[in-house]
Amino acid sequence: MVPKSFRTLTIALIFSGALNIALVAAFAFFNFKDTQISQTISKSFTKELETTNEQILRAMSKLTFRELVSYLTNKDLLEEGFAKRDLALAALTAFHHFNLEKALSSLPAQVRTVQFAENEKIDLFPGLAEDQFEAIIRYAYQEKWPLTAKGLFTLLQKKELPLDESLDLAFAVTTEFHALQTLFQKTGAPQEPSVLLSLVREGSWEILENFTREQSQILDFSIDKRRSLLLSYLSLRSPTAAELLLRTDFVFALKKLEDRGILDLLVLLTKPTEEGTRFCVELLRSPRSDAVWQKAALTLYTASGKAPVEPIDPKTALADFAPAIAAAPEPAKKAEPAPVPAKTTARFHVVKDGESLWKISRQYKVKVDEIVKLNGLEKDSLYPGMTLKIP
Repeated sequence: MVPKSFRTLTIALIFSGALNIALVAAFAFFNFKDTQISQTISKSFTKELETTNEQILRAMSKLTFRELVSYLTNKDLLEEGFAKRDLALAALTAFHHFNLEKALSSLPAQVRTVQFAENEKIDLFPGLAEDQFEAIIRYAYQEKWPLTAKGLFTLLQKKELPLDESLDLAFAVTTEFHALQTLFQKTGAPQEPSVLLSLVREGSWEILENFTREQSQILDFSIDKRRSLLLSYLSLRSPTAAELLLRTDFVFALKKLEDRGILDLLVLLTKPTEEGTRFCVELLRSPRSDAVWQKAALTLYTASGKAPVEPIDPKTALADFAPAIAAAPEPAKKAEPAPVPAKTTARFHVVKDGESLWKISRQYKVKVDEIVKLNGLEKDSLYPGMTLKIP
């Protein structure tokens, strides 16, 4: 029989061996885990070192405005001394039109332009201080529309966005809108801001930017300048431009536009307006082409909601939309009054013996030179019985 003390010692030895095995296994596991983590960190670090600023900018170009703003506190260094927050700021200004100048109350002192894509470049802003980044972050979060004029314009044109009065107000204080509004005011055709905002929405940034740059170089508040601007918007099929052209330059549109331009304009007159109706009626009374007549008549019917009478002709349309004009007979031409013969003002004098030019001039209260000139006299060669014309 095995003594009790021996059995207890055996159990203790078995337990001790199992515990040692467990400790060795645990040490081996954690040692392997640490090796894996170390290798992962090493790989990540190596990968980050191999990631270029251009690659990071490409990734950031796909981030939203708010996602990029969240990176403005990230000071992790990348290539060439730039941190992630520097690239995030570059992406904000390039891809979301962030108004950096307004955020800093001035332009950054340093700007570096680097290649972003094959035909695209991007601006970086090195040397910004900590307080400047704080101002940028504060502006980005506190302002509802912290964008440049181009950024605001881009939002104005997004039809999927609901109309926002605050966005209109933000764009209405830009230099571009002020230049547009001033042109109409100075040319005697002031417009409501809502009308000019509609014009902006229907145009392109290039038209507005070029117009603003030209006005900054040479102020031109002429009617020709306003007319040229509206024709530029009209070429982009802007209904507001068509409406404004008729409202501010009716005679030019009626008399000077070619038939092709008239047809393009008529397509845009979809709403019934006083100017539009009068324009179409005047076209029907003009010697324009058949195409213009038919389009003017059709425009009148479409805008009014009336069914056109087929075949469309100018007289029928005039009878429907301008009956007083159509029924009125052609005004009779007034007979030209007979010319009234001009009253003669010449007088005649028969020279008597002993008379001189001086005496005759005194008699008729005229100058001697006038008598000489009227009669073609060379000298004081008078003789009795000579007839003189007196002025």
